[in-house]
Amino acid sequence: MNELVTVSILWVALGSLVIYYTDKKAYNEGMIDAIVLHNKGQLTYSTFKDEGGALMIEMKVAPDE
Repeated sequence: MNELVTVSILWVALGSLVIYYTDKKAYNEGMIDAIVLHNKGQLTYSTFKDEGGALMIEMKVAPDE
């Protein structure tokens, strides 16, 4: 029974590390894509206030030409 708990904890820890590094890589790639789209002029954004007064951002991505 003790071995089962140990193996389960190791699998959870390993899964957590895989999820962390996968998410970090996807975030970095998304930021790079946004910067490239902005530099190409395809990504435009504007700010507005919603009904509650909170500042919101509306982003639009133009199609690739």
